Amino acid sequence: MNSFLKKNKCILFLFLIFFSLTLNSQKPLRVGYINMDYILSNIDDYKTANEEYDIKLNLWRKEIESRTNKIESRLKELAIKKPLLPDEVYQNLIDEIDFDKKQLEQYAQKRFGPKGDWLVQEKILIQPIQDEVLAIVQEIADKNKFDFIFDKSSAIIMLYSEKKYDISELVLKSILKQEKIENLQLSFDDDRKKVLEEKIQKRRDSILKLKELKKIKRDSLLKTKRNNLKNK
Repeated sequence: MNSFLKKNKCILFLFLIFFSLTLNSQKPLRVGYINMDYILSNIDDYKTANEEYDIKLNLWRKEIESRTNKIESRLKELAIKKPLLPDEVYQNLIDEIDFDKKQLEQYAQKRFGPKGDWLVQEKILIQPIQDEVLAIVQEIADKNKFDFIFDKSSAIIMLYSEKKYDISELVLKSILKQEKIENLQLSFDDDRKKVLEEKIQKRRDSILKLKELKKIKRDSLLKTKRNNLKNK
């Protein structure tokens, strides 16, 4: 019920914004929306980053699960051996297990806590791509004079959205176009680098050949001089 009220309040709030701005504006509002999930799912870099992110998270989860299972096994084993162990030995073993449990809790907190490594990895791997999308959205909004652009896949509830206001494809095409330009630039840079390296290598080869010719000429002169001396 609370969730329903919050959604309705959000819709009412947006409606009031549009209504007030329309009244105070001499020009009609230009509104568009995007589907961020759709855009990101069609960007190869995002897919790769997301896969890498998931792999890291799964590795951490598996490590936590493995260490948890080992601790549980030790507790079960200790419970079986308890009747045979002196109290002091038993307590020492319990203390060791408790220490390992605390270490594991700290590790889990480090990986998945509110400020854990999962958040750091998200910022490193995923956020730059999201920021790139937002930059393109901003660019399109400025160029096409949009007053508002909403994200259909976000928390804002869009009860109805006409397809003509969806600029997701425009954003995606802009991103893919930019990627192609960057790839072409990289390719061009690689080709230019290759040509430059070939020129340098040719120059080196020419210098080596020149040195060899000079050496041959010098050796020939020395040989001629020696022969002349012998003949004398």
